[in-house]
Amino acid sequence: MDRTDFTSVVFAGGGSRCAWQVGFWQEVAPFLKNGPRAVGAVSAGAAMACFVFSGNASAAMAYFQEITGRNPKNFYPENLFKGVPLFPHLEMYRNTLLTVFDSDALKNLHQGPDIRVLITRPPVWARPTMAILLGFLCYQIEKSLLAPLHPRLAIAIGFRPEIVSVRSCTTPEMLAELILASSCTPPFTPVLYWNGSVALDGGLINNVPYRAIDDVGGEYALPFNPQLSPSIPSIKSGAHLHTAFPADYHFQMGLHQSHRSSGDL
Repeated sequence: MDRTDFTSVVFAGGGSRCAWQVGFWQEVAPFLKNGPRAVGAVSAGAAMACFVFSGNASAAMAYFQEITGRNPKNFYPENLFKGVPLFPHLEMYRNTLLTVFDSDALKNLHQGPDIRVLITRPPVWARPTMAILLGFLCYQIEKSLLAPLHPRLAIAIGFRPEIVSVRSCTTPEMLAELILASSCTPPFTPVLYWNGSVALDGGLINNVPYRAIDDVGGEYALPFNPQLSPSIPSIKSGAHLHTAFPADYHFQMGLHQSHRSSGDL
């Protein structure tokens, strides 16, 4: 592979399955002339992007492996009357973020590429509980019937995207709250807030938020597992498509010339 440049890269969502993106980037990075100028990220992909560009990816993966190894199950019904969460996900996720991100990590992120995190805002007419039910109902319906790479139904009924730069986070705690807001998936997490308003998983709107970096121009990389993603976004004429097969994952990386399409994010 010749040394090349990506002006931007997108880290897609997908829960703990996103961990493969860390290994992907660690293998690709030596072949790049320069790092990307901007990164679009959502949900757990936002965590992976911040692990990578903070310089703490290996420590993050080791810590997450340790705490998941100590967790015997993902649902604790015995907690129902104890006033503690039934699901361990939020505590484990937050502890990982706060363990990995310190002031040095945050400084590295501020000096690195502009990581832009997608969160979903509910419709202005919907109360939080209704918004959560509607949002995930839209997601499941569209996933079951059409399985689009870029969902549209949630936007059509009033859900709104918001892009937040990691550079706006002034403390590790604030960074953790941003990533958690982009990953908010009740009932596995409680309803979460960003800047005082309800925030839901950005994947409800777009699990591959390449429009977050569309203003950067040039070529950008979309690493994702085709077993988890049904199709590849259309590639503009003159761009290139590379396919590789790592030992444990099949992934495809589209190199796209930046272009806009109304209604996409």
